[in-house]
Amino acid sequence: MARAEGRYPSLQAFPSVEHPASNAVCRKAGFTLAGESVFECPKGHMMRSNEWRLDLTAEG
Repeated sequence: MARAEGRYPSLQAFPSVEHPASNAVCRKAGFTLAGESVFECPKGHMMRSNEWRLDLTAEG
């Protein structure tokens, strides 16, 4: 639906690096691993996550 709407060029997902199942969902859904990110989530807790991107401009 997001690709058909054409409003955004990509989707991003940020599952924890320590959660292999969530990372597997991203991989199987066609996302590309862009690297690691560190951000605060929830407030006061720093989280290491993988940054996954899905190009919505590509034919799919």
